[in-house]
Amino acid sequence: MLMDIILYLLTIIQDLYQMNCWLLNFICRYIPLKQWAFDDSHSPKYQKFKVDELPRIQVHQHEWHWQLLIPYFEHHYGKKIRPISRRKPCDISDDCCCPSCGAPKPYLYRNNGKVGQLSCKVCSTNFSPEENRFSKQFTLRCPHCGKALVAKKERKHFILHKCVNPKCPYYLHNLKKVDKKDLLEDYGKNKYKLHYIYRQFTIDFFRMDLNTLPKGASSLKFSRHNAHVMSLCLTLRVNLGLSLRKTSQALKDLYNINISHQQIANYCKTAAICIKPFVDQYPYEKNDVFTADETYIKIRGIKTYVWLIMNAATRSILGYQVSDNRGVGPCILAMRMASMGLQNSRKTLNSLRMVTVLILLLQWNSQRSLAETLHSQLPRSLDLPTTMLFLKNTAHSNR
Repeated sequence: MLMDIILYLLTIIQDLYQMNCWLLNFICRYIPLKQWAFDDSHSPKYQKFKVDELPRIQVHQHEWHWQLLIPYFEHHYGKKIRPISRRKPCDISDDCCCPSCGAPKPYLYRNNGKVGQLSCKVCSTNFSPEENRFSKQFTLRCPHCGKALVAKKERKHFILHKCVNPKCPYYLHNLKKVDKKDLLEDYGKNKYKLHYIYRQFTIDFFRMDLNTLPKGASSLKFSRHNAHVMSLCLTLRVNLGLSLRKTSQALKDLYNINISHQQIANYCKTAAICIKPFVDQYPYEKNDVFTADETYIKIRGIKTYVWLIMNAATRSILGYQVSDNRGVGPCILAMRMASMGLQNSRKTLNSLRMVTVLILLLQWNSQRSLAETLHSQLPRSLDLPTTMLFLKNTAHSNR
């Protein structure tokens, strides 16, 4: 009886083994496994949002002074450092000193003739009197290869540093992902982010006051009219959408109130200034998914940009900014306003990543409004990876 059970089990194992062999043969023959290595998620054309590593910071500081180094060497090594006895007249300026230890001219000599490099006899430091590494407070270095970053571009709110080392592991790893056809084109490498890039912000956006009121704020002390007239102006101007002059004409015809259109504009501005803190600090419900969009409006013929971030589920405005440019500054301030009140730090990071991806895609996609696509197609119960995959597919289909 026992032997029959063992034989039966062995027969089942052999059948399963043959079935596995058949499935492997089918997969290898009909499913192109090599295509998975070149999926869009691995291609530099459709890179996922990621945060690069911070650069290494090398701080240049003077640890020893020459007046302390000379007795130190004499005490520990029995070597007394004396001033240089020169055989020829020295052309080094009298105010020149070592940038590392501060040794004066008697301890300095030219290291390579008359080319320009000087050397210090006390600390053995080589430097150039015109430009040396000690003139900088710090140096940013690539975290992958250790080479110094080069400042390539200077924008309004940040300085762009780039690693230009052609043998950097980060650059070589990204270069392997690029299609060879793109490399044969003119400036094919410049289409993708291959080198390590770091943005050094010159403004601390997280210390800026988000509740700063605009200029021209007026008080609610009425000299000619009262609060009832102001409420009528707001009702006709804001609720009914009348123009300033039509509002002034309506107040004169209906209520026999003579008021100029400029005074109505001042009332509207005063009411907006009073309501702004309540709107900005209202505790809106915040979920894991935010949607963002930026568009332009014209104010007195001047193009102005409006940044909006809202909850994908409740569609409540969580953050906004009005700016005269499409720089990174208003974008960060809008993201900061939208993330206020989030308790979980991981939830805050995911939300900020989500908003950044949306804004980048919205700036790139000019043919179709991605906000309308999100409202119509995006499910309301998606986690961050699923939402980012949906955005990537949407951007790929709109190309």
